Amino acid sequence: MKKVVILSVAAGGGHKTAMLSISRTLREYAPSLDVECFESKVESLDVLHRNSYTLNEGLYDALYKVGDLQVVQDVWSVIFAPLMNKLMDEFRPIMQADNYDVIISTHFVQTFAMLKLREELGADVKILAYIPDFDETSAHFAAYKGKRADGAIAQSARFLAKLHKRFGVPRNALQQAGYVTREEFTAVRSMTKEEAVSGVAALPFQGTNAVSGDRMTFVAAGGSFWVSEIYKEIKQLGESDAMNWQNVQILVVCGHNDEAYRDYTQLQEELSAKNPDVRIIPLPFMNAEQLATVYRASDAVLLSGIAPATLYELIEAQAGQPIVRRVNPGPERFNLKYILDRNLAVSTPSKEDFIALVTEFSNSPALLAEYNTKHRKAAEQERHFAQSRAKGMATFIEHFATNTPNGAYHIKPRYSLGSTFIRNFAKAGVGSQYLSALWARPTSRARRS
Repeated sequence: MKKVVILSVAAGGGHKTAMLSISRTLREYAPSLDVECFESKVESLDVLHRNSYTLNEGLYDALYKVGDLQVVQDVWSVIFAPLMNKLMDEFRPIMQADNYDVIISTHFVQTFAMLKLREELGADVKILAYIPDFDETSAHFAAYKGKRADGAIAQSARFLAKLHKRFGVPRNALQQAGYVTREEFTAVRSMTKEEAVSGVAALPFQGTNAVSGDRMTFVAAGGSFWVSEIYKEIKQLGESDAMNWQNVQILVVCGHNDEAYRDYTQLQEELSAKNPDVRIIPLPFMNAEQLATVYRASDAVLLSGIAPATLYELIEAQAGQPIVRRVNPGPERFNLKYILDRNLAVSTPSKEDFIALVTEFSNSPALLAEYNTKHRKAAEQERHFAQSRAKGMATFIEHFATNTPNGAYHIKPRYSLGSTFIRNFAKAGVGSQYLSALWARPTSRARRS
């Protein structure tokens, strides 16, 4: 029996959820494989992401957009070296034990670390790069000394075509990803919306007993760190005379963001003192079953960020109409394009658009019902396609584990005088010093200013 290990890293954006999705997919569709999951304890990458966003979102996005350039990828490899060494140290004993036939990595930094570790140990384990977003940036297909992962699984078919054309990756080493969520999100499909609302009201959290079946339920979500990004919008809705609070309640999924939980709790106290109809209920960290119930209870979902993990959990739980208020820099712009092209969400790129649409829904349940009818048709179609792709992905991994991919490939980097200067500049330690400062920079998880 071939052994496969799926790696996740704390980086936000649903990497752990992606790991669990692949695991469930292989359990259901490739039972001949012995599958394990490995969750990294290194949190530096998550801290780096949050601090990069908060320090200068524009700069982060600009660097991301030129991520196809080889010199940029090489600079990143130098800058990320301290983090990669931590990831290598964490996994070295496992690779030395020679326990696995295939490693599936869900983040390009971790992929690079595995390539470097494989070279160091002379291991013959196969490495699959998994790209959890609908991203098309080739940086996700990391290289070490010109050698890249043995294959790739990606949400984007365009990205896979780019890998074949640009790097010569054999087509039989490339596969489009599917998505199967955790069982808890499938389980709530048997519930009616009314049963789900009652289930939310019974959750053992402060304020949930005020959840009413007579109101429309809007759920604010999109990541525990990023739910703070729509604090101002929700506050404005609470202060608005146009918002029909007799018809609406907002549940805010705060996760591990204790600051956001306190801020939204205080906001509810302040607003309800002026208007007793206002009902904003922050929710702390919930397990998968509880979160799935909250999603099932929703008439609309107010998103402060979007990743495939969130998208497919909402679809599986038959959640209400998603309204995307914002996306994070980098891969989420690809995610947004994908879901808008398939009518899986409504985008409100400005604060004014968001306030206007949510206010209109609060005053017209019939209009929201029309949106939900169309959305659920598109969502069920996407669910079918995602599950079909998941079956294909399982077959691909099973074949990949038992066969040697045809055609090794090696890319020899070419550098201009300018790019060589940039690489040497990075190696001088400037980039590492910059990242060290970012890692050490204390960043509030609730950004309200």
